[in-house]
Amino acid sequence: MAKINGIEDIDAFLNPLSNVVHSPYLLKNIDLLAQRIIKAIRNGEKIFIFGDCDWDGLAAGTMMYKCISKYNDKVTLEFVERSAGHGTEYIIDQVPEDIDLYIAVDSSSNDVEEMKLLSEKGIDCLIIDHHEITHANPYATIVNPQQSDCKYPNKNASGGLLVWKVCSVLDDIMNTYYSIKYVDMAGFSVAADMMSMTEPENRFFFKNSLKNVQHEGFKQLFTALGKDINNLYANDFVYGLSPAVTAATRDDKIILAKDFMMCDENGPNLKGIVKQLVEVNEKRKNVQREALQRLKPTVDTRNKCVICYDPTIGKGYNGLVAQDLSKHFNRPAIVLGNGKSDDIYAGSFRGYDEFPMMSLLSTCKNALYAAGHEGAGGTATNKNNLGNLQEELNQILANTSFDDTQYYDLEFNINELNEKLILHICNFYRVSGRNFKDGKFLIKGIFVDDRILRGKNKDTLEVKINENLKLMKFKIDEEYYNNFPVFSEIEVLGNLNMNYWKFYKPRFRIEKTMQVLIDDYRIIN
Repeated sequence: MAKINGIEDIDAFLNPLSNVVHSPYLLKNIDLLAQRIIKAIRNGEKIFIFGDCDWDGLAAGTMMYKCISKYNDKVTLEFVERSAGHGTEYIIDQVPEDIDLYIAVDSSSNDVEEMKLLSEKGIDCLIIDHHEITHANPYATIVNPQQSDCKYPNKNASGGLLVWKVCSVLDDIMNTYYSIKYVDMAGFSVAADMMSMTEPENRFFFKNSLKNVQHEGFKQLFTALGKDINNLYANDFVYGLSPAVTAATRDDKIILAKDFMMCDENGPNLKGIVKQLVEVNEKRKNVQREALQRLKPTVDTRNKCVICYDPTIGKGYNGLVAQDLSKHFNRPAIVLGNGKSDDIYAGSFRGYDEFPMMSLLSTCKNALYAAGHEGAGGTATNKNNLGNLQEELNQILANTSFDDTQYYDLEFNINELNEKLILHICNFYRVSGRNFKDGKFLIKGIFVDDRILRGKNKDTLEVKINENLKLMKFKIDEEYYNNFPVFSEIEVLGNLNMNYWKFYKPRFRIEKTMQVLIDDYRIIN
């Protein structure tokens, strides 16, 4: 059978059924972990839940708290600000002495010393996580599919999905149905943490989250961002709701993000919380735009990996700026600021495409550590070794060529585009993400006779082809705009999209516009 992107059964891939969902009982230690939680519930023990400060951790912590609190009111949920760091070491001083059970979610698999300290105080420790395990941790009961002898097939599960699986086991034991209310959180956590979208179980949960949003806060924030909750696509979440929530954590407003995640039902404060998230998301966009414009001229393109030091960006934004630099220069990128001590630079890295940057940094003698995921995480170096780290990476990557070739799925003449075709394509890529990205298309036969700048920040290029079709490019700078050709024929590589605007005066109508979202272009004449 002919394959598309390595997929043999297209229908099963696009429309996964519940038979792709794995039993939670395949997870190593899930029985032990669930029984320890049940014991705490039945004995009225005090439970302390700690979650990571990203979207996945927020969702995981919220689900764990919401489900346990249905049975036990002696439960606390805490996070730390992103600027403080990731892991139990940053919360351990806040764990009360009289806590009986400590539960870390989306975090702490390798926090051996911290679990030892808690255990020595008589506090039992549970960990539900999905990050790579680098150290044996005998002081906690761990549910993590990365354990070498774990039989759970989906090694690309998110922390939130794993917590939801634990909650479903609690339901199974207690004969309740609380976890089902939070299944959209679980599905969205898979996409937020960039888990593989070729994994059938991930696709099942994410697709059903897009089709059936239950969380009231999610509904209102999607709407505030101009998304149609009855017709959501992957990018509506990945480039809409998810960054709007994590913008709060990047701005050290973890309480705002936590309050939002807790609003699974409507309440008097939800409208104000949504408004604050929209505002802090606009700030996030401005920080990214200004940092990219400032750092681009400083990059030496002879280096195989971009390394920038800029303490003004802020710890919460380093990873986003590294992602922008990686995309712009087609290679891995590291953005550093000041570390915990005066002699340390610390920050975030981003790989390029599927390049395993964490594994590479783990081998570098001038990198103090590498943590997170292969394509995104944190690292640090001694100030005096920054130049050595750059040279070390150049040497390791000397024979590595980062492929900046632009690939596309199909090509069309501009006159072939219509609403039906674009909607068909959008539906095919509705559930996209890591390993199954949005379709790219080469559009020919385009003549540009004018271009204009749009948007509040004047950073959106718009090229009107006819009454129903526009070329669009977001987050551009003045140089890009000035160099974009006019009175020329071009070919454009990019995504296809339908944009709908609703007007209510003087009468209700919907304006439909076909859009080509530009990745790249070339001049034909």
